[in-house]
Amino acid sequence: MLPIYLHPRFRDNQRKQDSPLAIGNSQFNSFPRLGKVQLSYLVLELMVLGGCIGLTGCGGIVPTSTANGTASAGSFTATPNSVAFGSVTVGSPATSKISLVNSSSDPVVISQISASNASFTYDGVGALPFTIAANSTTTLNVHFGPSTAGSASGQLVITSNSLITPSATIQMTGNGILAAAGLTVNSSTVSFGNVAVGTPSTQSVTLTSSGTAAVTVSAVSLSGTGFTMTGATFPLTLNSGQTATLSLQFEPTATGAATGNLTISSNASSNSTDVVALSGTGVPLAVDLSWSPPSSSEPIAGYNIYRAASSAASFARLNASANSPASFTDSTVTAGTTYQYYVTTVDSSGTESTPSNTATVAVP
Repeated sequence: MLPIYLHPRFRDNQRKQDSPLAIGNSQFNSFPRLGKVQLSYLVLELMVLGGCIGLTGCGGIVPTSTANGTASAGSFTATPNSVAFGSVTVGSPATSKISLVNSSSDPVVISQISASNASFTYDGVGALPFTIAANSTTTLNVHFGPSTAGSASGQLVITSNSLITPSATIQMTGNGILAAAGLTVNSSTVSFGNVAVGTPSTQSVTLTSSGTAAVTVSAVSLSGTGFTMTGATFPLTLNSGQTATLSLQFEPTATGAATGNLTISSNASSNSTDVVALSGTGVPLAVDLSWSPPSSSEPIAGYNIYRAASSAASFARLNASANSPASFTDSTVTAGTTYQYYVTTVDSSGTESTPSNTATVAVP
């Protein structure tokens, strides 16, 4: 940059008149010095012009466009800014939702959405670019669909034309797991308790597909006398979460304890065989009778109990001697037969009263 030289006559007009140099040597000195002054002004003018040019770019003038189109004074936020999908079965994508919230008074244009990992995808907003209107919310669906087992992470970057929030980043994590078949039985034991001989008693067992893949029950077998099963045909396939109920019966043919097993075979990953222990006790078939003692001043020595095998048959006494309590158990009945009963009182001399009302009992 050239230095600036000012001729004395431009500084002070009074000094020009008084200066001997200006009077005595005017032709010699004025033109060269004037040339220098004009040149200096030209340099100064260029310097000032250059300064103006520089200020034009740095003086706060807002640009009218960005790489994403017309710039917006609006802003947006992505909520939440991180998504943890947890364990997700390979081939069964999981979905979460992201809210794109524009709380400003200007619309914001979303021009690009990109995921850094192919296991994470999005939808729900239509074609790009799309606009989030002022003071509104747009919902973005984010998916995690692992193709292999193992942990995965990535970022979803949302780019906009906002001068305040040009982009938002969502952190995403998940763990891919392989589908596995599982079977759960609601009980490992079934006890029928005391069951009258020849009389069936029923209980149930529930099978549940508890894995992430369908389970196939290939066969069910029973062991033990008197135990049977109904309710399903095998092989049986249950989808994840689906159930099936097996109906078990115990019908003893003789008195005494009985045991058995229900064995369930499947393709469950962790346990392909489940065993349910069965138990029950056969007891004699019997009819329990009870009655209310009559109100009488005469002392009662006991009761006689009579039974007929049908309405046409004659009654026969069941007890050999007077029965003292006001109850009696008839353990000589036969399944599938209907019986009729009545009771009489006996005093100390052996005199028997008239019969009571008749009670009818059908033995199953």
